[in-house]
Parts: sequence; structure tokens; C-alpha cells
Amino acid sequence: MKKNDSGDFSVFYIEPGDEKATLFPILSGQQKPVVLMLADGARAIQRPDDFTALKHLKRQYNLTLIFVIEHSAQLKQLAIKNGFPVYESMEQLIDAVRGGQAARQRSLNRSNTASLAPEISTRTTRPLPSDQTTGGESAQPVAAPGLPLRPAPVFVPLPQAQNQPHYMSQPSVSAEQKPLLAFDTQATQASNQFTPAPGQLHREVPFAPRISPDLSVQPPPPEPIQPAPPAQARVHTKPVSKLLAFVTIALILGILGSFLVFSRSFTPGIAAKPTPSAPAAVGRVTFTSSGQVNETSSQGIADQVVLDLHGIPNPAANKKYYAWLLADKSQSDPMSIALGALTLTGGKAHLQFAGDNQHSNLLALTSRILITEEDAHVPPISPSLNTQDWRYYGEFSATPIPATGNAKPYSYLDHLRHLLSSDPTLEQMELPGGLNNWLYRNTSKLVEWTGSMRETWENTKDTAFIQRQTLRVLAYLDGTTFLYKDLPAKSPLLVNERLARIGLLDVNGPDQLPPDYMDHVNKHLRGLLQASNPPAGLRQQVTDLTVAMDNIELWLTQVRSDAQKLMKMTPAQMRQPVTLSIINDMIDNANRAFAGQADPSTGQTREGVSWLHDHMQLLATLDLKPISAKMSSDIPQILPNQVNGRVMVPFEVKR
Repeated sequence: MKKNDSGDFSVFYIEPGDEKATLFPILSGQQKPVVLMLADGARAIQRPDDFTALKHLKRQYNLTLIFVIEHSAQLKQLAIKNGFPVYESMEQLIDAVRGGQAARQRSLNRSNTASLAPEISTRTTRPLPSDQTTGGESAQPVAAPGLPLRPAPVFVPLPQAQNQPHYMSQPSVSAEQKPLLAFDTQATQASNQFTPAPGQLHREVPFAPRISPDLSVQPPPPEPIQPAPPAQARVHTKPVSKLLAFVTIALILGILGSFLVFSRSFTPGIAAKPTPSAPAAVGRVTFTSSGQVNETSSQGIADQVVLDLHGIPNPAANKKYYAWLLADKSQSDPMSIALGALTLTGGKAHLQFAGDNQHSNLLALTSRILITEEDAHVPPISPSLNTQDWRYYGEFSATPIPATGNAKPYSYLDHLRHLLSSDPTLEQMELPGGLNNWLYRNTSKLVEWTGSMRETWENTKDTAFIQRQTLRVLAYLDGTTFLYKDLPAKSPLLVNERLARIGLLDVNGPDQLPPDYMDHVNKHLRGLLQASNPPAGLRQQVTDLTVAMDNIELWLTQVRSDAQKLMKMTPAQMRQPVTLSIINDMIDNANRAFAGQADPSTGQTREGVSWLHDHMQLLATLDLKPISAKMSSDIPQILPNQVNGRVMVPFEVKR
């Protein structure tokens, strides 16, 4: 294993003999974005399980991981399916960074222009950048005259300390070594030498970065600022007098208003009583997914639970805390699922419930959680019937949210289940598992189909294969109901009809039925915000998810546009070089839609479906609060002979 850590990246060259047990501990301690270059035959990252483990490592340590894979199309697909940005060469990665630098400069120019003329720049823009040429194969390399386009990376072998594991050693980099990539992230405004007419914004100058011999992108030197001519003094007479009179009147009215407010607040019997604050949350429970999904059920989605509590007093002598998932309030059968006993350490408790061997969707079965304090020696099989034993409680709101027009009113719980468990429209079409699941699955298929087109075209020019893969892509983008818009008459359907019944994009207007996945997901995300008491932080969560949805929709729309172009070509036209450019663009945009688009110089990513899928599941989070007398009356009473305690067989991990 070799490493270059002297630039803005930590670049690892993974050699065939390197072991995963050595690599992963080193990655966990990295502070910079990490570039992983895989040599041909590198066994440390080779199997699907290796990429899954890297995905968990990325989340756990908040890492930025980028792959450079030159030799294996299979490894590229595995990396993309797990949400990692992939480049075919270091040159392509450098080009993407340089393109991102130019895009940020253009954005800076626009923001500075708006600050110079705020009364003109009033249009609200989406947070999605407009530059679509950064990254991927379509990015054009930028190099200063006389510099090589393909620099040779400088790697430093990781040192091996005596009697010390490889991963415990610290890399040492010589001060004389040149950095592999050293990107100057300081943005400098480009300026023009002209005077704008009154009411006119100054025009924008394209950013042309200069490349130094160490490959760092240097900003252009700032233009000298010309001092503004001194303004001529003006003598104010009557307008000043009018202004002073106006200010005096405003002050008098303000003093009178303050007197009335304070006099009312200090008058006995008039002062408002302080509103009692709601009890603070002492923890939360999150429904997570194992990913053990299939196409015929909702299993493997929201099938696990993670519970964390803090500031909890120790239970009474011979007592323990027990956690229970409860069914909806509206159900006549108060089913409960035992999560287990809690172990306190310093007032904190952590419990992870791995679900059952069937990976049952817990969010479809339950919507509430209860913590009880009961006998420590005889574990209960269902929650105590005595409300005096209840300690903490949380629930997803099942109160219908008023809807406008003829729309059906849904509750917060309904919106959540449509996204993560079961949507009625999808159920009618035999698509169980919720919207988030199918958006993820169908977008990943686009990556598979588009990714197989380039090699076939380059090797055999098999236009029939290119056309078949394009037909499959359009079937998932349009849905079988509207596929006729893009395909010739009597075209064969080359995908499973059931799985393509709903399209990813809106291709028939805002009233499209059935609604496409993108619009349908957005509808329920907006619905969550309309609840009367949404959870803390929900608005920011939904905002982040919506921004990602905008990115994904833009990329998928471009994939559809390229597919339409290919379908209009004859076999002879499809053999022309322009076809490869279209295929490359399809591959780039499909990969971006699924995995996002990374800016390696900043570590920032415009998120795709992979990120959206994982973070949408975090919406299924409940706050737990101490049970008060009022809250006890809101929890349905558990009466004798009405308890259906469900003991789930814990999921056993096969070793």
C-alpha cells in the first residue's frame, strides 16, 4: 500500500497484496477526503461485502471516499451502487475538480454582482447549481501551456514500525515532496474593465484558472480597485426639519405604547399566566433498515430499532426498565412487541433491536413506544397494566391533517408509512415497500443498463444491444402507462411490466396518474411539514431531502433526453462517434442521479438517490418524553384479556 498525504487529499494506492484488515483502520482516522486507487487484482476491496463495509465506515467516521478504478467495470458498478463517486483515471478526477473550481467562481461572481445591485437581482433561485459540465467524462481538461496533461502521482509507502501492526504506524511525508493534488480553495472574484450603464448589471467573465507546476489551481490576481470620485456635499434644510419632526413623533408614540404594555403587565389580575413548558425529551428511537429486501414484500425496511436515552434515574430496587413497541391507538388489538430490558450506565441507555428472522417491517406494525419500570427478576411478556409503572412514551401523530379541495387528509404517520412502509397506490399495483424503496431500486437499474452500453459500443458497435438497453431505461423513466410517448409503435417491453408500472419522472403533466415517483415522494415530504407539532429539526431534514430531489430530477431528465436521441437514430447513425458522446452523457447523469456528484476539492456533494434513500429513513424517529398525568390519559388503557404481546425471535447473524 502506498500513500500520498501532502496535498488536499489522502491518496491511497491499493496494491494486490494489501489486506482489508490493514486498510480499514487506517481509513477510519483520515481527516481529508480520501482517494482510493485500486490496482488490477487488489483483493482488499473486491467483493460486494467490501464496498458495503466501506459504506458503513464512511457513515461512522463521516469520511469522504472517492474511487479511481481503471481496469474493472464490475468494481466500478459495485462502488456506484454503494453511493461512491467513481473516476476512471486520476486525470478525470483532476478535470472534475478543476471544473468544480470554475463553477464555484462563476457562482461567486453572480453573488457579488447581486450584492452590488440588490434592487435588480430579485429572482429567487434554487440551490442547485446550473453548471452541468463538471466531473465525468464530458469535463474538458485544463492545463497551462507547457505542462503535462497527465502528471505522475507521487506515492509514499506507509512505514512499518518494528513489532507494531501496519495500521498503527504513522505515515511520514518528506517536506520536499510535491503534493499530488493541491487545490486552492480560496475564491477570487473576476472583474471586467468596463463601466455598466445605470440599472444594468456588469457582465460576467468566465473563470480561467492558472495551473502552477505543483498542479495547484491559482486564482487570477485581483484587479486594482479604483477609488470612487468624492461625492459633492449637499445642504439639507427643510427635509431635515421634516425628518426630525417625524422621528420625534415616532419616539413619543413608542414611549406611550411601552407605558401601556408595562402598566398592563403589572396590573393584578391582568398579567398572563406563564405557559407550562412541555417536558424535555430524554431520548429517541429510530427505525432503521437491514436492507434484506425483495420485490414482493416490505421486509427488510424499517425492520430494526435503535433506542438511546439519557438523563434517566436508576430504577428502584429489584426493578428494571423495559422497552415496548405498541400498535396504533386506533387498533382494537393493543399489540406490543418487546424490545428488551435497558441497561443504564451513568444515566444513559442504548438498545439495538435487530428485528426478527423474517425482517418484518416494524413501522407497518407499530407507531408508538413505551418504557415501563417492572420486576427485574421475572421479565414481563407484555407491558404492565398499571399506568403507575409507565415511565417514558413517544408516538407518531395519527391525527389527520386538514387537506384542501378533494384531497384525502393524511396524518403524519400516514405520510411516513407511504414513504417507508406501504403506499396505497403502489399496493394496488403490487409494489409493496413504500416510495423510498422503489425510487432507489429503479434508479439503480438505470445505472446498470447505461453502464453496459459504452463497452459494447466501443468493442462491437452492436446497435441492437444499445437500442434494447435504451428501451429499458425509458421504460423505467416513463412508466409503462406513458412509455408510448417515447417508443415507436409495437415496440417490445423488455422489462418486468409490474416493476415498471410507475415511472420515475413526470412525463404527462402535473395531474399524471399514476403519479411518478419523484412527485409522489415530494408530496409526502411536504405533507410531513403540515403536521401540527412536527419533530424538532424536521424542516431542515425535509429541505435537505428536497434539494437532493431537485438534483436527481435534473439528472434523470437529462438521461431521458439522451435516450430519446438514441431512439431516433438509425443503425447507421448509431455507429457514428456522436453516439459515444451521448452514451457517455447518459452514464454520467445516471451515476450522478444515483450516487451524487462530488467536488473533491471541498468534500461537498450534490446528493443523489443513494444518500436520499438512507436519510429519508431517518425521518422515522420518535422522541421519548417522561409520562405526565395528562399524557397518561392520552395513552389508551391496556385492559386485562386485551393484551397481545408479541415476542419476536431475534435476528441471528450468521457467521
